[in-house]
Amino acid sequence: MKKPQATLATLCLSALFSAAQAEPYLFKQLSKYPEYSGAAGDNKFSLYGSVDAGLNLTQTEHAASLKKEQSGGAYTSKFGIYGREDLGSGLRAEFNLEAGLQTDTGTANASQFWDRAAWVGLKSRDYGTLRLGNQLGVSLPLFVDPFGVVSTNSMTYWLASAIVQKSAVTPGLSATSPVGTNSDLGNGASQVTTRVPRAISYTSPRVAGVDLKLLYAPGANTASYNRTYNKGVVTTLIHGPWYGAASYNQVFGVDTSTMSAVRTDVSGLAGIYDAGDLVLSAAVNRSQLKTATGGRADVYSLGMILPQERHIWRLSLVYRDTRGVRSNVTKQEVESSALGWMAGYDYEFSRSVGLYARAGVLRNFGASTVVLNNATLPLLPASSNAQPGIEARTASLGMFVHF
Repeated sequence: MKKPQATLATLCLSALFSAAQAEPYLFKQLSKYPEYSGAAGDNKFSLYGSVDAGLNLTQTEHAASLKKEQSGGAYTSKFGIYGREDLGSGLRAEFNLEAGLQTDTGTANASQFWDRAAWVGLKSRDYGTLRLGNQLGVSLPLFVDPFGVVSTNSMTYWLASAIVQKSAVTPGLSATSPVGTNSDLGNGASQVTTRVPRAISYTSPRVAGVDLKLLYAPGANTASYNRTYNKGVVTTLIHGPWYGAASYNQVFGVDTSTMSAVRTDVSGLAGIYDAGDLVLSAAVNRSQLKTATGGRADVYSLGMILPQERHIWRLSLVYRDTRGVRSNVTKQEVESSALGWMAGYDYEFSRSVGLYARAGVLRNFGASTVVLNNATLPLLPASSNAQPGIEARTASLGMFVHF
């Protein structure tokens, strides 16, 4: 039984897996991060991060192979600072700053340095948690995907986020801006981002295994069409080795033909079973552009992690199907779907150092133009539109170090 001074996060996570005979795999992964480790009364200031580098080969049908050194093939390379101070009576102050890095070049991931986290908050044992700033959103938890929705070797990232290239069914994309999220659903369609800037969130205490998180984020220009950027809710249920989550978000983009705000509703449902030596997951996500002619995308995913001491095996299967995707010219609905799988193997020298291998295939069907690992799809003759129905294959070998 855990001691009374164990962290609230540790208590919640241990409750999730109390019925499992083996130590839960996901719990071990989360406990590497300072936010989820240590005693509740501890004052803490921690530097942490990951350095991940590898080699990647992506072959796209009818196009030249893309060979590169890749950052973040298994874990996003990052540097973070986490701190907390006990204020007494079950209340503590927290903050987190985290920046993504490109290991291959040494550059920052984005123009804003603290792109992955920049928040401050109060956490109460009795009343819940309030946070302000750039923080994780309220979509399904990242660990539902065996590959952690990393923006390289994760089919969930490319298919659930729907990273599509300009084509005959993407009215909001242009030759100068040829890639977007859910752009085949209509002009202005968007997607929930993993991290949400300018966000205000509240997470309730966990009662009978259930908690609730609410989030609101205004737009960058509150006097214009994008007065709201994201608002949503996610609830999670913990019962023994079982974990469930349901989420609903409204995200707002811009219809470039009218320069008006348009809304995309994104909902999700997921379940996980973690017995320590086996992790199984399943999820479904739906994105619906809320306009008269807006399309809909449903994404179904299955995942498995098989930890065997130093050897970790991973597998995921993801399918994206659409309704209401329309030709830019005829305005008639066309068939568009995509299927992908990713397999992975990790060898862990220690808790913080390991090698990894990844291999996957993504197949577009009909008018679909989802890309994989940032490899540009070939273009139609005398056109800036991507060829539809293209298959892409990827393979990576790399190394990671956590600190």
